[in-house]
Amino acid sequence: MKTTPRVMVATDFSDPSLYAVEYAIDLAQRLGGELYLLHVFERPFFVEPGVSHSLQLRHGVDQWIREVKAEESARLDALAERFRSRGVKLQPLFREGVPFVEILKAADELAADLIVMATHGRTGLAHVVIGSVAQRVVQKAECPVLTVRPTAFGGAKTGSSGPGDRTGVQ
Repeated sequence: MKTTPRVMVATDFSDPSLYAVEYAIDLAQRLGGELYLLHVFERPFFVEPGVSHSLQLRHGVDQWIREVKAEESARLDALAERFRSRGVKLQPLFREGVPFVEILKAADELAADLIVMATHGRTGLAHVVIGSVAQRVVQKAECPVLTVRPTAFGGAKTGSSGPGDRTGVQ
């Protein structure tokens, strides 16, 4: 039976998700838990034009995807290193795939006690077309999910002053 709480936080490196990371660090410290910092690389959707350029174009696109993937992996490692100095046991996790699917898989594999993630606050058509990773994770996760609204970032609408002030948490 595990005794150390496991908190997993998903980041896409946006400002709202970095604020969610701050919340997760604060929670992991207070709980004496382990923190897993997850980033999911989602391959960009690509449609090839005509057949004549497809091999050359495909090679260029594949190379670009490898470079972007390597940059994001390095960015995750740098972020983890930056937050390790806060005294919390932190492990970066880099996955490739559909973000909500990989978040759910990682949480299950880790037996996470809590998932922390930001919502980006999309509404209307953008929400319908793009969808909400956070919404899908909340609907399907086996463990509790703490979502941090974008209004919590910077405290513009909530008066939140930072991770210790929980007014921006939904």
